[in-house]
Amino acid sequence: MDVLADILTSAGLRKRVMYHKQITAPWMLQFPCSHSMGFHVITLGEAYLWKGDDEAPVHLHRGDIAFMARGKPHRMSTHPDPDLPLEPEAPPSQGEPPLLAMVNGIYQLWNEPIHPFFQALPDWVILRAETIPAHDPLQATLQLLSAEMTQPDLGSQAISDALLDVLFHLMLRRTIQHHMPAHRMWQRSTQDPYILKALQLMHSETARDWSLDSLANAVGLSRSGFALKFKQVFGDTPLHYLTTLRMQKAMELLAHSDQYIEAVAAAVGYQDALSFSRAFKKSVGKSPREFRKRNQAELGLAWRFA
Repeated sequence: MDVLADILTSAGLRKRVMYHKQITAPWMLQFPCSHSMGFHVITLGEAYLWKGDDEAPVHLHRGDIAFMARGKPHRMSTHPDPDLPLEPEAPPSQGEPPLLAMVNGIYQLWNEPIHPFFQALPDWVILRAETIPAHDPLQATLQLLSAEMTQPDLGSQAISDALLDVLFHLMLRRTIQHHMPAHRMWQRSTQDPYILKALQLMHSETARDWSLDSLANAVGLSRSGFALKFKQVFGDTPLHYLTTLRMQKAMELLAHSDQYIEAVAAAVGYQDALSFSRAFKKSVGKSPREFRKRNQAELGLAWRFA
């Protein structure tokens, strides 16, 4: 059981955009991203990242990666001038050399409340090209992606699509290991065999009728020892973490299946719809039916990813 993969799946991760953007004039691009996370890779020229109206732009060069946490509207430009015009709708003139080219990947995490993992991510991680060793998987992925983008061939779209996912997960792993303010928490969760086993059990058997005693027995610790160890790593109780995980999975099922509320309740570990509905509303702020109704109403909105 890959705990991180399950967190991403339960959070309703959706990919929408991957393109090789070429800018041939002094323009500025806007990225609303209120419900998204993702990255920009500079493949040609240089760019300026505007993380906020009151902040000086970050100067990016070829090969640099800007990795963005969820919900961070920002701008990218070809020049450190805050008054550059927005990119026009018309395509660039044929033969005009680009000032800037970049690959953009955007992933949506629209379910709220989100898993605490995402709340611990830093707003931005800027990875400089010169800090990526030649043998690093990131470097190899970037080179493959650049080749498919600049010299497309049979199957390039499918290959590029897969490489985008690889790049996203490599950046996410690197962020956990080196850049998260709470990175030690997530590192310890995978390095401690007792905590890792507990996470794997909760993620793989979410519907099981877990108690603190049964979890402690399953990982081979005393009840008090396990509770203390989990609290020290996550700052939370095992059963509260389990509830959060169940609500994440429930939101995904409610949004992307036609299962009855009773079936969703059983799938995430509740014996009846009433107790599930109470727990869901306490966590999410809406009843399961209200949540499903809101989701259906939002499916046609521009910001929602398919």
